[in-house]
Amino acid sequence: MFVADLDRPWVETPFPLQGFYVRHARDIEALEAYCKYVYVDREVAPEERSFEPMAAGGPDKKTGQTLVLPPIVVRNRQVYQAAIPLKKEAAVAEKIHARLTRVLDSVRERLSSGQLASYEEVSHVAADMTESVIRNPDALMWLTRVQARSEHSYQHAVNASVLSLVFGRHLGLEPSILKMLATGVLLSQVGKAKLPQALLDKQGMLKPDEFEEYKKFVDFGVEILQTTGSISQQVIAVVEFHRERHNGSGFPKGVTGEKIPLLGKIAGIVDHYQELTEPRQGITPMTSLEAVARLYESRNIEFQEDLVEQFIQAIGVYPTGTLVELSSREVGIIVGHNPERKLWPKVMVILDADKKPLKQGRIIDLKSHNEKGGMDEKINIASSLPLGAYDIDPTQLRLPTGGGLWGLRRLVS
Repeated sequence: MFVADLDRPWVETPFPLQGFYVRHARDIEALEAYCKYVYVDREVAPEERSFEPMAAGGPDKKTGQTLVLPPIVVRNRQVYQAAIPLKKEAAVAEKIHARLTRVLDSVRERLSSGQLASYEEVSHVAADMTESVIRNPDALMWLTRVQARSEHSYQHAVNASVLSLVFGRHLGLEPSILKMLATGVLLSQVGKAKLPQALLDKQGMLKPDEFEEYKKFVDFGVEILQTTGSISQQVIAVVEFHRERHNGSGFPKGVTGEKIPLLGKIAGIVDHYQELTEPRQGITPMTSLEAVARLYESRNIEFQEDLVEQFIQAIGVYPTGTLVELSSREVGIIVGHNPERKLWPKVMVILDADKKPLKQGRIIDLKSHNEKGGMDEKINIASSLPLGAYDIDPTQLRLPTGGGLWGLRRLVS
């Protein structure tokens, strides 16, 4: 039989949003775990389908069998277009980002002092973030890459929430669902307020016993949010499942991919990507290219294959705000993408071929440049660079909010 609809929102379950065939007893068991009843479409004829493991698959931690799920297809998929130019949206995004930092700082301070925190403002700012990313996803992405780094756990949540919105926008999720996703990712770290500060401050890798203590932050976060009585279960589910993994190797429950809700899967991917690329004391961050390669290697192992591929399509190999070296030996920062040619983005050149700072940023649209010029004139991205390469201080890079040239503050730290 073909399950066409559920008695609850699809995004609260791990099931494919386009509906699916019931073929095994375990499919019925999974439905019983989430639903009291479902709607069956008798007009859809049964069809055979191969469930052979994919070559990239990894074994379930508990059963040893590869878990291959049907690709996600979003119901009522939205098609978003960039409605506002990046330079204009950047001015709005900067105010949202500043407000968001203040709100999360307030939450952190209240939780650290044992007080109850108000999460209504978090929901409001998540709505503003959602609207900004819908208008132009590059503006907030830019800010997450170049703003000054603050307390790790909450800065991590801010950056990951922006990534989740860009990813969800690419998938075509409805605005209300995008807001739930962003709110959940923003609150995903609140449980760390109950962990010992010495554990949070430790540099480098944690010892096994320390990691067991660290893993408790997810359950702590769920407990904190449930006591408020004002946070929806969909948002809490994002917090609850964001550290679970497709093959059951995650925590705290160790459940496998078919039991992880879609928004939890999205949150897990963006959380991991942010962890890989984030500058932290004692750990060298990966470049965006290295992090994408790591995610691709983990498809159908730690993360569902089609979602990994969609995430890479959403943010590109070189996300907005990424430092890159061009084939011309100049150094620049990605300021926009060309959807049809992701490897030829728009780059603001900030260092010349001798690695000397320019007085004014010079924009090159690689797609336009390379399609007009001959083979000898083409410029490509030679490599992705980590933040801080060539002593570049990313906080000194800025997008102008009005007319005129793209600007640089003091560039080299």
